Amino acid sequence: MAEGKDGGLRSIFRRKLHTFHWNTIEVGILGSGIPDNEFCTPTGVQAWIEFKQTHIFQVKFQPFQAPWLDRRCRYGGNAWIAVRRRPQSQREAGADELWLIRGDQALALQKDGLEYVHATVWEGGPSHWNFNEIAGQLCNR
Repeated sequence: MAEGKDGGLRSIFRRKLHTFHWNTIEVGILGSGIPDNEFCTPTGVQAWIEFKQTHIFQVKFQPFQAPWLDRRCRYGGNAWIAVRRRPQSQREAGADELWLIRGDQALALQKDGLEYVHATVWEGGPSHWNFNEIAGQLCNR
């Protein structure tokens, strides 16, 4: 399976959080910065999530993505960034991590990298990531 720029996170989240109602939103230049994924939980919590992949601690954003995520959270919305970090060297402890970060951390993430944001991190790859905890966090603002 091809993973693309998101490290396969879109399909992993849809499979593991199958009770959520997922939408893929690709608006291109019409809505610069809007995340490609939107969801609603069975309890009515609606949010946006941007999926990213990196091999280092820096995360690359398109020009308007980080400001959009930050602004949505400042206005009371629910927005998230999920980053899959898979180091080039498998010798690094905890290889294949999931970092879940609130959208109001997007500007800091863009500027300073993963090590300088408030995040919850799961290690060991998708089979070890706790999707009950992940779902619980996504339901909180």
